[in-house]
Amino acid sequence: MTEPAVPGLTRHFITLGNRQVHYRRMGPSAGDGPPIIALHRLPRSSKDMVAFMQAAAEKFTVIAPDIAGYGSSWRLNLPPGAQADDIPQFRDYVDDIDNLIHELGIKRAALYGEGEGAAIAFQLALRDPKRFACVALDGLMLLSETEAAVARGALPIFEPKWDGSHLAWLWAFLREENCFSPWWSATLETRIAEDMPGAALLQQRLVQFLAEGRMGPGSDAKSANATGKSGHHGRGYHFGIISALDFKPQTHLPHVTVPMLLTGSPRAHKHVSYARQSSPSKSCSFKLAANPTEARTAAIDFIAQNIGRADPPPPPPSVKPIPHALWEDFVSITGGQVHVQMNGDAATVPLLVQHDAASSVGTVEPITRSFVGQRTVLAFDLPGSGESDNTLGYENVDVGHYADALNAVLNTLGLEKVDFYGMWGGGFVGLELALMQPTRVRRLVASNVFEHPGDELQWFADNYTPPIAPVWHGGHLMQCWHQMRDQGIYYPWFDRTAKGVIKRQPFLDVAMVHERVCSMLKAGNMYRTAYQAHFRYPTFEKLKQSPVPTLIATTQWDPNNPHCQAAATAAPNAKLQVLDEDFNKWGESFLPFLDAG
Repeated sequence: MTEPAVPGLTRHFITLGNRQVHYRRMGPSAGDGPPIIALHRLPRSSKDMVAFMQAAAEKFTVIAPDIAGYGSSWRLNLPPGAQADDIPQFRDYVDDIDNLIHELGIKRAALYGEGEGAAIAFQLALRDPKRFACVALDGLMLLSETEAAVARGALPIFEPKWDGSHLAWLWAFLREENCFSPWWSATLETRIAEDMPGAALLQQRLVQFLAEGRMGPGSDAKSANATGKSGHHGRGYHFGIISALDFKPQTHLPHVTVPMLLTGSPRAHKHVSYARQSSPSKSCSFKLAANPTEARTAAIDFIAQNIGRADPPPPPPSVKPIPHALWEDFVSITGGQVHVQMNGDAATVPLLVQHDAASSVGTVEPITRSFVGQRTVLAFDLPGSGESDNTLGYENVDVGHYADALNAVLNTLGLEKVDFYGMWGGGFVGLELALMQPTRVRRLVASNVFEHPGDELQWFADNYTPPIAPVWHGGHLMQCWHQMRDQGIYYPWFDRTAKGVIKRQPFLDVAMVHERVCSMLKAGNMYRTAYQAHFRYPTFEKLKQSPVPTLIATTQWDPNNPHCQAAATAAPNAKLQVLDEDFNKWGESFLPFLDAG
């Protein structure tokens, strides 16, 4: 699923209070196109708007935010006393986009929305018609009270299960919504006469569904953030959908004062027809499109005819830090953007926390978070992982290429010296960076390191990273789930024999496995590229050359312990440390070594 950067498209975060909203931006090369705010349907993200952005960017500057709690936008804050599964009001989602537009400095714009995003765009146009020149709505649903009630009851709770069955449900849901509209009503009348999307497109939508959606630090103590779970990864996918059902467009159509187009492909035709029958104002027009591409083209043409005078938006503002929390940003390097989490409450030598293959900053977030207020701390998604663009490709990639990319990021940020912690193969990237730039890395911590010699290396290379190949029935998801879960009970995970059993209390936390699987699915087959690069790394030889004080860390149960002990012996200035069984305590245990510099 990992992709190179889309030419001309950039990604950004903006801080709204104590939480962040993520958005994509694309426009004419001169940057002077009038703005369109483009809002996606649910439960997808602004990635679903890229085709629209590419079609409209010749004339317009398109800004496509992730709606709160979807994609990479943080979830809405909960009021005092609320539970983590309480559903926000529809106006809260509208307020959030309204606040985003104000914070971006946009005075006047056009609005475009699909599905639930169309409902938000409609409400924005009703609130302040002077700020919005026109609005184009694709697939706006007009439901009766009875239909809305049925819809509310048809959305099941998404909660990871130990056996991975939640992923089987998700794949079935993604297929069903292309068979029937609404997807929960399988009748001849609701049948969609369109091609079923291929497995690759369904996989893209699955990854959007499983996006993180972090909680803000100001949320109620009973929230997911307070329990240390940074992202919902599909949990709460129904919040925005149910909230949007409270909005009844048909009651407002007679009062529309801005030019408004209602369009959609055949699955939306009945809603467009309902809108025509709802005594709409003269500002409304209608277009029945033959397919999604035609609907988007009609929307762009309509906006071009009605936007009038709208000044180009200002450049993207810099991200405002959030005290006492990890906040996010993107750093541009050659070939694309790298995603970063950071906190600078404590002014110290920055500590870079680096994840391993098949994971992301979310995997190491408990460690990164433990340094907030004690160290300036940063965590990067390696190129091709998490939210970072794939700037490296898939072939002939080695650890040096990852170190080059991080070195470019540090140069862009103006960070001349850092401490470095890397988990598993992430430690190799720090070691390579230290060898490449000896004055840049002050102290290095590497946990759970390894080196596989001879036939063992070939054994790992041949078996550890089976390709992720989406298939029409979704069976590849079970492969990914059991592959990650088995890492907690066998070593290596593919040696499911008595010899491969890990002799410790099994660590099979469902939330942890789900987070790892989500990161793996997001990286797609780039996870194989990363793992293979780490397997080939000559760890012991490189450690002998290490110019920096090094701490090799491991747990008592780690099957790689012989490798870690040998690594500590190989490095002339390294020592070995045994880690606590509690992963959340690892960061704190590194402080004595880091502070001794």
